[in-house]
Amino acid sequence: MVFSLLLALSLSVDALGIGLSYGLRRITFSPSSLLLLTGETFFMMEIFLRIGQLFAACFPAALAEGISTGFLLFFGIWLCLQGTGQKKKKEDSPLQSPSLCDKDASSSIEPKEALLLGFLLSMDSFAIGVSAAAGGMDVVLLPVFAALFQTVFLALGAMGGQRLRLHPAPKESLWSLLSGSILIFLALLQFFRR
Repeated sequence: MVFSLLLALSLSVDALGIGLSYGLRRITFSPSSLLLLTGETFFMMEIFLRIGQLFAACFPAALAEGISTGFLLFFGIWLCLQGTGQKKKKEDSPLQSPSLCDKDASSSIEPKEALLLGFLLSMDSFAIGVSAAAGGMDVVLLPVFAALFQTVFLALGAMGGQRLRLHPAPKESLWSLLSGSILIFLALLQFFRR
C-alpha cells in the first residue's frame, strides 16, 4: 500500500501543477469532466499494470525486478534533470501550456477536453505503471490511488490557482523535480529491500 501511495503521489504531482496553471488562467473543471478524468486514469493504469505483469512473466523474477528498479531510478533522474535544467521553451503543447486543452476558449474544461488532458497525463504513467508491475511491487491499489490523487490534485490546484495571484507563476519544471525525487526515493527503497 505504501508503494502504491507514493507512486500515485509521484504520478499526480504534475496534475497539481497543471491544475494550478489552469486556476491562474481562470479555467475551471466541470464536475462531469473531473469524473471522466477519474475513470480514464483508473482504466489506463489498469492497462499499464497488466502490460507490466505480462512483461514480468517473460523474464525471471530477479531480472524483472532489477530492470524495474533501474528504470524507476533512471526515470526519476531524468525528471529531476528536466526540472533543474529545462530551458524556456515555446509553449506549444497542452502540458506546457494547459490552456491549449481548452479548445473552445470557454474557460471551462468540458468532457471531450478532459479526455485529451486525461490521456496526456496518463502517458506519464505508462512507464512507471509497467515498471512497478514488472518489478513485482505490491501495487494492486495503484489505479485507485492514482485516479483519486490525480483528480483531487487537479481540482485543488485549479481552486488554489483561482485564489492566488502568483508572480511569477510556479514553473512546470518544479513539479517534474518533485515527481522525480519521489521516484528516486522509491527506486532506492526497492533496491535496498532486495
